[in-house]
Formats: sequence, C-alpha cells, structure tokens
Amino acid sequence: MSSLPNTRETFRLHMGWLHSWLGLLAGLVLTCIFATGTLSVFDTEITHWMQPEIPLTAPPTLTAPALTHAATLLQNDEAKGTFPFLLLPSRRDPVLRVLNYNGHAFIGPALAADGHIFPARQTAGGQFFFNFHFTLYSGVFVGSTLVCLLGLLLLVVAGAGIAIHIKALWPNLVVVRPFAAKPRAWLDAHLLTGVLFFPFLIMITYTGTVILARAIFPTHPFVQHYVATSPPQKNKPRVAPLAKPSPIPPLLPLIEQAKTLLHTPNCRFILFSPTEIQIFENDEDTLFANKSTAIFSRADGHFLRVEGKNSASAQARGLMQGLHFARFSSFLLRWLYFVSGLACTAMMAAGLVLFFIKRRKHSSRHIAFRLGEGLTMSTITGLTAATLSYFLANRLLPSTLPARIGAETATFFMVWAFFSVHALLYSLLHRPINGWRIQCLAVVILSLSLPCIDFFTIKHDWLNNYGLYCSVYALAFLSAIIAFIAHQKLKEKI
Repeated sequence: MSSLPNTRETFRLHMGWLHSWLGLLAGLVLTCIFATGTLSVFDTEITHWMQPEIPLTAPPTLTAPALTHAATLLQNDEAKGTFPFLLLPSRRDPVLRVLNYNGHAFIGPALAADGHIFPARQTAGGQFFFNFHFTLYSGVFVGSTLVCLLGLLLLVVAGAGIAIHIKALWPNLVVVRPFAAKPRAWLDAHLLTGVLFFPFLIMITYTGTVILARAIFPTHPFVQHYVATSPPQKNKPRVAPLAKPSPIPPLLPLIEQAKTLLHTPNCRFILFSPTEIQIFENDEDTLFANKSTAIFSRADGHFLRVEGKNSASAQARGLMQGLHFARFSSFLLRWLYFVSGLACTAMMAAGLVLFFIKRRKHSSRHIAFRLGEGLTMSTITGLTAATLSYFLANRLLPSTLPARIGAETATFFMVWAFFSVHALLYSLLHRPINGWRIQCLAVVILSLSLPCIDFFTIKHDWLNNYGLYCSVYALAFLSAIIAFIAHQKLKEKI
C-alpha cells in the first residue's frame, strides 16, 4: 500500500509529459483550427459584411423570375464543365445564390427577387475560414486527414490534462490570480478556460473528429481489396457516356411540391444532374443535419422518389453534424458557440505560452526552444494579424479587380508568412520579447484601422444592419485592447 502514492505520482508525471509535449506539437495547429472554426460560426454573416452591396432587408422569398434567371446562369455554368447548384433563401441569407466550388469555397452571384444580379464584389467571405478550419487550406483529402488526426490527439491531451489537475482542480479553479507571477497567472488562465469550457471542448472535438473519421477509417476497407483481386470480367458492358443535360423545367412548382413531400416549411438547396433535380430540405430547423431529398426528373419535372436518411447510423451521424455545425441554433446560441470557441482558443494559446515560460530559464539557448517560441508567436499574433489583413483587403482592393478572391486569400497568407518570418528571426536572435511587443503593436494598429477604413470606404445600411457592423467594430476594438494590454505587460523577462 505504501507504493500507491508513488504510483499515482509517477502516473501524473507521465501524463504531465504527454500533456506538455503532445500539447505543444498539436497545439500549434489546433489553435489555428479552433480560431478559424470560431469565426466559421458566423461564416454567413462574415460573407454579408464582405459583400456590402447585397441588401439584406427583403424577406427570404422565392419568385419565378429569380428562379428562371438562376436556371439560365446554372446552365451556362454547366456548359463550361462546372457543377453549379442553387442555394435557396433562408433566414440568415435571404437571397438566391448560384454557386460553384472553386476548390476551396462556394462562390457565385446572388440574385434579387426580381431576378437581377446584385453587383457584389467577389469574395470567399466566411467560407475561407470554414475551409481552413477543416482542411487547413490543403485540400479535402490531405487537410481533412490531418485535422482528424489532430482531433484525436486533442482528446488525448485533454484527458491527460484532467489527470494532471484533478487532485487540485477545485482550488486552482476558485483561486484565480491574474496579477500573480507570470507562470501562475498563465496557468490560472489555462485552467480556468479549460475547465469551464471543457464540455464544449470535448463535444466540438469529438463531433468534428467523427465527421472527418472517414478520412482515416474508410467505411468499407475491403472494397478496394476485392476490386483489386477479383478477376476481370470478359463481357463487361460498356458504360454509356453521360447524357447531355436537359433544359431545366420551372423550379417554383417543384420546390412547393418538395415542401409537401418532405414535410418541411423550407428547402435549402438544389442539385442538378443530367437527368435529375434533387431538392434538399432545410436543416436549420432541426438538431439533426440529415437532409431528406425530393428527386424529380430533369426532362419534364415529374416526381421520381424521396430519399431519406433514417437508419440509426445516419441519425447518429446527423446528430454529430448538427451539434458541430450548429445550423439549428438561434442567434444567441451561435454567440454562445462563438464565445466558447474563443475561450478554447485562448486556453490553447495560454498553454503554448506557459510551456515556454516554464522552460525559458533552462532551455532558452536551445535552437529547438527558439524555433518553438517563434512558431508560437506566429500562431497567436501572426494569425490574428493575417485575419485582420484579410478583412482589410476586402475593403481596400478594388471591387471590380479580376481574380479578387485569390488576392484576398493571398493577402492573408502573405501577411501571415511575413509575421512568421519576423517571429522566427526575433526568436532566433534571442529577442523574443521584443518580437512579441512589435507584433502586439501591429495587431493594435490593424484592429483600429479596420473600423476606420470600413467606415470611410463603403456606404453602410445602418438602419437594417447595425448589429452586423457594430459586432465587427466591437470585436476589432476588443482585439486592440487585448493586444495593447499584452504589449504593455510584456517585459524583458516573462
């Protein structure tokens, strides 16, 4: 029995090592994933802010002229070899959109109720952050696989963190010392955000990992083996080439019929194949993200069938998607998701800073330590500056600039690369505190510039969209305040 305390302490030491080093390696990327995922909670609203030319005052209504013009645009896109679809109006986005996937985001024109196209600037909008969140802007296969693996690592790191602090969890949580010595203050911040938002952290990580699980756990791994080892068929029938797409029949009657068939007040989007039209129900009114589909013939519009996802596995997957994407949520619940995501991001950032504070005295001369602190700086302040620059580019680039979407995203990555090089140089030159202070000051300048440039460069619809612009301004000022306080608190030794 006397060896039991030693065994517990040994276990805590092993968990501490696992939490620290695995948290460092995974946390550098997970902080970026959580930051962009937090912004993705309001991806639609970000797109609205980045396309101020589109008025959001009209109710989400569908009209025959708008659908007819959208069908014409869609057929023109199909003739170019793309696969467009229609995104129908909803409460959050009350306009009709004809969208194409460009490899990273769904882009395309927005139509008014009378069918005319809004002269809106091209932008990836909030979908840029959504794509970065689950693919790291590295492609669906490579990026999603990496994000899924990092999600598994985060579950391990979180479990190890609970094992470390479970004994003194309540005293550490109750006694918060923001003005104590630097390691203690950073540890309190790490523990406070980690414990208070631990349920959200586990929920959002687990559901996200399950959604992307097919990237590392194929549903039917034996299929490829069967195909590779099966003998070739001698009389294999020829596969007929894809039929030329038929003209699109009137869509408004089909949408009304689909609402009746799917027992839903609204439909969300419409996919088109050469022979079929698939109308999906809206998943904003339910926790489960299972979208039943009404399928019609493209040739004459007659009803073919209804496809639903009612199996137990489909319902479970729909629940995971619904909890993670939060499309069902109200305005207040989306803000709760947003604040929780910010807290989890702050928890990871505080953990990264704490890792280097605790080891600065004994390891600051090591090249690996210098590189790690430089990467941490680029992750925290560099990503913040790049995000602000992305928004600033939306206002400063000409609205008619060709390849404007690429220019906005290039601005994001170029600014991030510049801040990363700056951080690594200052860290390798053993001047990391100066690097932190300079980058915090840059964040202050960018944060204060955003509301000013936005106010003087575009005409605002304050009467109807005051909440959107006020939210952006408030978050920009909050970023400036936090960065300014950090700039003032940083000394030669932290």
